[in-house]
Order: sequence, then C-alpha cells, then structure tokens
Amino acid sequence: METVIDEPGWVRQGSWFVCPLVGAAIGGGLYAIASWVVSLAWFPWQKPFQLIAQIPKPWALVGLLVLGLVAGWLFAAVWADQRLIVTVAPGSVRLQRGKKKRRIEAEVTAVFKDDKELVLLGVEGRELVREKTDLSETDLAKGFTGHGFPWLDEPPAER
Repeated sequence: METVIDEPGWVRQGSWFVCPLVGAAIGGGLYAIASWVVSLAWFPWQKPFQLIAQIPKPWALVGLLVLGLVAGWLFAAVWADQRLIVTVAPGSVRLQRGKKKRRIEAEVTAVFKDDKELVLLGVEGRELVREKTDLSETDLAKGFTGHGFPWLDEPPAER
C-alpha cells in the first residue's frame, strides 16, 4: 500500500479555471486603464498603453481578454508541471515533478521540511533529496510516518 501526497484536488482542478479568469481580468483591466494612463505624462511605460488606446474599441478589449486567457492558461500549465507529487511506500519514496521522476530506495534516517523544501537524509546525515514544495507539512508527516519513516518537526541542528 502506498500513500500519494499531492495538492488538494480543488487546487489542481481549480487552477485550470481560475488562472485563465484572472488573466482575462488583468487583460480587461489593462484595457480599462489604458486611456487614463496615456493621460499621465509622468507614467514611465507609455508606449504599450498608447498602443492599446489606439486600437479600435471592441478589438482592443477582445484581444486583451484573449491574451489574458492564454497567459492564465500557460501559467496554470507551468504550475501543474512544476508541482511535486510524493508517493511513499514501505522502503521507498517516489518524487515526480512534471515528467521527471525519481525513486529513493536508500536507507532514510530523517525526513523533514526545511522552509519550503522537503529533505530526506540518509546514513551519516547525507542529504539524499532536497526538493522545493508547497505541500502541507502535516500531510507529508502523516504520509512518511505512516510508512515508518522518521519524520522530524524541524531540521536537525548543524554538527
């Protein structure tokens, strides 16, 4: 039996919906403020806003909404690809980030989260894994201790 530790389903699925909507909202916001920004002589980046303000009304809005949707979708795709999935089983740990997979079957003497990084230590305190993650420390601790791995609530003191 193995335990898979991943972001909650609502985050994984919701990001594909929310990120494009936020992107479209930003695009619509840019359209809404373009004429105003062009009227501010002190504003540093006038050229992009001048370009937006010069495009005929419906096309500028439609174009920015579509660009925002696409940018949001791309952001969601990168987010999904960079997400760390940890699978814990008796005697082994699998880590997956996008298409990159890694399996650890060495003796693990300590597992902990150091800030935003998951760390697995081997014999003599040798670092086997250090992976950036936003996974819940509680979920990681339950997953690892449930399979007999030694979880530490904080990183060990330097020797």
